[in-house]
Amino acid sequence: MKKFICLLAVLMSSFTVSHAADMKAGVNPVTQLDFAARLIDNFGWSEGLPDKPSERDYLAVLNGKRSFKFEAEDIFDQKTDPLSVRDYNIFGDFTGRGWIHGMPVPSAVHFSVFLPLSGKYTVTAAAKGFEQLWSVAGRAFKVNATQRLKDLLIGQVLIPPGRLEFNAVIPPDGGIDYILFTAPSLAPIEPVSGWNFTAPITRGQLAEVRGALIGNEHLLPDDKLYKARLISPAALNSLPPGVQITESQVHGKPLSQKWVRAGQAPVTLNIPFEAEKPGVYRVRVRYFGAPLMAGFGSRGVTVESKPYLEWVDLGAFRLTKSEHVLQLHLPSSGGVDQVEITRKLSSVTDYLALAGLAGNPDENILPDDLDGIMKSLQEAFKERR
Repeated sequence: MKKFICLLAVLMSSFTVSHAADMKAGVNPVTQLDFAARLIDNFGWSEGLPDKPSERDYLAVLNGKRSFKFEAEDIFDQKTDPLSVRDYNIFGDFTGRGWIHGMPVPSAVHFSVFLPLSGKYTVTAAAKGFEQLWSVAGRAFKVNATQRLKDLLIGQVLIPPGRLEFNAVIPPDGGIDYILFTAPSLAPIEPVSGWNFTAPITRGQLAEVRGALIGNEHLLPDDKLYKARLISPAALNSLPPGVQITESQVHGKPLSQKWVRAGQAPVTLNIPFEAEKPGVYRVRVRYFGAPLMAGFGSRGVTVESKPYLEWVDLGAFRLTKSEHVLQLHLPSSGGVDQVEITRKLSSVTDYLALAGLAGNPDENILPDDLDGIMKSLQEAFKERR
């Protein structure tokens, strides 16, 4: 880590010295679009881009969102599949411009979609008809739907980025409205204010992108003016069915007099939290049980834990000024004592310090700097979360 910071500091120091001369020579600064494209290429994420990517395609790779809905009538092979597109709702409501309807005999349907990000996706479909056979990314699934268009769980499957060809065999008069692929979102890789692809990328924005890419925003200094929020789930106004409130000390002494745990079935705790200002917030949970899945909205993480009550770190989240809901997906018998939320200092100068950089945060990055910057980022990068 120290080696990387020194390397990046030397690089940016030489960048500062040469910057004025380069600008006088008429060298155009690197745009945010050029930087984003280079970032995706250098980290091997180009498989998630089509042959002729647009700005929207670059954003789809970098924003980390992994929820993709496809209307069946738009993605099936109309040349080979003998199905009809219907637009009546006698079998239930539908989305899009219609739904596909099978023949009086079992019908094979071939689909083609594009997924910009890899992941372990949960695949669902709004479909009708018993004894459906699905084949997705090398895995086969046999599922049953009703005689009305309703959500149907197909299964979970690991899918690489890029073009995905998959198929289904539906029974006589079966139907499919849409297919949905969902996985927890990854942290967005972007400047704090988001991407502006036509503008140059500055030294400060580079530091902000680096923090999101490396995943070390939890190392930003604590905001000493922010009083840490300690939330006891047992004191919430409403808890889901299946949650038990206990004072047991068998799994360690709780910090709260009462704490909660799941019964034999998994449950989800929704913990409301108000962020008074936009910024970076760190979340810890005093928990025991199997690995804990938690997060805000579609952004989730999975963390290892102990067989007794102990703090586990969910990491740092960039949050807007608004009401948020922290979701804790407790496995069976898992328990939570307290939730702690702290705020980090997250000005551009804080990000520069985190990256080990000094100088003017508004200084533009120039083309000759890119090779060294990318090399330094790759040396520090571990995995995308």
